[in-house]
Amino acid sequence: MTGINKWYGCEHALRDIDLQLAAGERTVICGPSGSGKSTLVRTVNLLEPFQQGRLHVCGVDIGAEDITRAARLMVNRRVGMVFQQFNLFPHMTVLQNLTVGPIWGRGVSRGEANERAMHYLQRVGLTEHAHKRPAQLSGGQQQRVAIARTLCTQPEVVLFDEPTASLDPEMVQEVLQTMESLAGDGMTMLIVTHEMGFARRVADRVVFMDQGQIIETAPPEAFFGSPQSPRLKTFLGQVLTH
Repeated sequence: MTGINKWYGCEHALRDIDLQLAAGERTVICGPSGSGKSTLVRTVNLLEPFQQGRLHVCGVDIGAEDITRAARLMVNRRVGMVFQQFNLFPHMTVLQNLTVGPIWGRGVSRGEANERAMHYLQRVGLTEHAHKRPAQLSGGQQQRVAIARTLCTQPEVVLFDEPTASLDPEMVQEVLQTMESLAGDGMTMLIVTHEMGFARRVADRVVFMDQGQIIETAPPEAFFGSPQSPRLKTFLGQVLTH
């Protein structure tokens, strides 16, 4: 992301965002509510258009004037996303939820799609639930299904937009453990989260945002151990004491 600016009417939601994510890197974005974290991550896969700057994603280079349906399709073939809400189809089984995208969106054969789905269900520890419907699963299990569904499209980058925000506290850890395991595989991940312990353990780099700007970026040990900006010091003082 180079010089990205985005407005919602008169609200300047993203201000001069410069951010690079290397292959295999895990970057965590944190900050107070309303700081632009989710907007930034949704801009990476063009769910949110931007008005100034350039976006380069896995070989696709896009300026603000180039955001077309074709550009979104090119980016979406390379970038997967896990949302706060699970967005699973309630009338389909878990297996059907995982195969519908590859079959109808990517032209993958049903046999290959099923094989891929079972592989990723095993990866998130849910093979025994393949033929259940989402309503039969806990919130944590549904979010792990959503992660597996994203992996079934075999993205080069996976975006996580506060994936534990909608979960009961006892279910948060199972989702974080799944994400931590994926990070250990070398997956390229951009993660918006309030889970600071997870950021310490998993991130290669932590980014702090406030009022639509990137205020500070550092490896976890420096980010948490010796923050530079007064705003970050205040933020960490609030979140790490709870």
